[in-house]
Amino acid sequence: MEILKKSSIFTSQIINSKEDATKLAGKILYDNGYVSKEYIDSMLEKLEKESFATYIGNGVAIPHGMESGKKFVKNTGISYIQCPKGVEWNGETAYLIVGIAAKDDDHMGVLSTLAELIEDPVDAKKLCEEEDKDLIYLKFTNFE
Repeated sequence: MEILKKSSIFTSQIINSKEDATKLAGKILYDNGYVSKEYIDSMLEKLEKESFATYIGNGVAIPHGMESGKKFVKNTGISYIQCPKGVEWNGETAYLIVGIAAKDDDHMGVLSTLAELIEDPVDAKKLCEEEDKDLIYLKFTNFE
């Protein structure tokens, strides 16, 4: 199963809170068969208890579940939500929300690839502004 599907890429979204962003990221993961519904609750629990671990800088947030939520992950996958107006996230502004569901230790590869894509603030800004789903998909083919 692909880690990112084109149906998991949402651009030009208006999101009012990090909770709404997390719910949408989880719903996309659920709708695309990566997780069971309970994983969304695990993502919200992570946001509530360990929010510091959900914003990684350069305008990018990575909502994901608690360690105990891994049992709800069917396949490693990500959801991609671009939010041009941004959403407040721990005192920062997130323009890109990448929901992560990872089996076993797959999250390390996902995070590594994501880190490479957003390491340079200029590259991160381009990614946060990109609306072409095909180009976004191509940038993330390293996940596979």
